[in-house]
Formats: sequence, C-alpha cells, structure tokens
Amino acid sequence: MRRALPFWLPPLIGLALFAIWLPRAEIERVDLVPSRDQTFITGPYALAIMVGFVVVIAVSTHRPTWALALLTTLLVLQIFFWPARFSQIAWTGYLALAVVPALISRSRRTTRRPLMLAITLAASVAVGSLLTLPALSVSGKWGTITGKDVAGSLDATAIWTAVALLVTVLSWRIGRPRPAPSVSDHDRAEDRGHLISDLSPREREMFELVATGRSNAEIAASSYIGETTVKTHVSSILAKLGLSSRSELIAFAWSNGLLPVAEMQTTST
Repeated sequence: MRRALPFWLPPLIGLALFAIWLPRAEIERVDLVPSRDQTFITGPYALAIMVGFVVVIAVSTHRPTWALALLTTLLVLQIFFWPARFSQIAWTGYLALAVVPALISRSRRTTRRPLMLAITLAASVAVGSLLTLPALSVSGKWGTITGKDVAGSLDATAIWTAVALLVTVLSWRIGRPRPAPSVSDHDRAEDRGHLISDLSPREREMFELVATGRSNAEIAASSYIGETTVKTHVSSILAKLGLSSRSELIAFAWSNGLLPVAEMQTTST
C-alpha cells in the first residue's frame, strides 16, 4: 500500500489550483450578481463555490466523507441557484475537481470505496449537466455553454458527461492503493537480520539461547563461560535492542521470527 499523503499536500494542491483559476475568472466583476444573459461575469456566489471546491480538495484525504458531502452540496446549489453557476470563462474551475477522486481513493479513511466512487461518478454527471443542459448551465440565452437550444445541447451533454466520467474513473484508479508486493523468504530473513544487526556474533548466540528460555546457569554451562560473562552479554543485548527484561527479549524474538527454526518447530510440537 502506498504511503499516506502529507496532511499539508491536499490543501496546497487546492490553493495552487485556485491561484491558476483566479486570473481567468473575470474577478474584477465579482461584485455583480449576473443575470441569465450575463454569462461572462463571475459573481460572488460563483467565487464562493470555487472556494468551496478548494476546501473539498483540502479535506479529501483526511475527511473524505466530509469532502463528498460538501461537494454534493455545492453542485446542488449550482444546479438550483443561478447566480452560483460559473461563467463561460470561470467554468474551468470544474477542472480542479479532477484531483478529488484520486485523493479520496488514496485516503486510508475511505472504508466504503464503492459508495464513495458512486458519489464521485454522480458528481461528474452533475458537472457534465452544468456545462451543457440549458436548465442547469450558464452560457447564452438558454444557459448552455454553446448557446444552442435544448435539442442542440443534447449531443454536447452526452460528450461532456462521458468526458467527466472518464476523468473521474482515471483519477480514482491513479489514487487507488496498490497491493503490497510479495516478499520472498530471503527478503524476510534479511529484514529479521536487520533487527539484530547491532549485536556481535557472540551476542547473537546469547540472544538465541536466552530467547529459548534458558537460564544464565544453563547458558554458562553450554557455552563454557562464567555466569557473570553471560549476565554482561544479556545486559548489552537488552540495551542495544531497547528491551528491559528477558521476558521482553523472548517476546521480541517470537514476534519477529528470530528463534532458530529447529527450536521453533520443537516448541510448536
């Protein structure tokens, strides 16, 4: 699985996209609430919608449910409230939403992925409609992006909706976590060896003996050394591994597969 994105990256992406959109939105006329025939004016409500899109992007990774709830609310407002719709120039703000499916799909907090994908697909259909259907969009007398009548806008609706759906699916697949690569036995052995790489060969020998539950006296007898020497080795091993007792050492060895194979088989049987 991929690493989680830094918490600051989605907000930064949202702000960067807003900075790209802002100069093209005829923002100097934002104090006006446009009527249906003023299709090149970005009104204050449309600006607020774009700020909302930035918030959606910012929280998509860490609060995907909130992000989709806010996105749905914003699109519904644009559908039913004419002044909140983008102008023929500001409609490029919808392009910023292309990153939302990838961020949500990548989020570790996304537990109901099929449902969230369905919501993002529905949002893309709404965007396609806002761009083309006369009752839902902003351009020309009829409110279409091309100024065509109802019959002339149906083909454009199908095309824009298909494009929006395709972008959503591709974005979702880009962000979707990949399965972790399989790890070979050799790689696992190397990983386990790295855990005790700071131990000397003699300390590794002592580590295995302690991990099998042998006492200091038993280790001293089998290794032909004094108990004081064994205690010194054990203290050094515990310090290097950041452990505080022999029982922790045994648990550490078992949990990481560091016991000799023969000993593990004997114990398990």
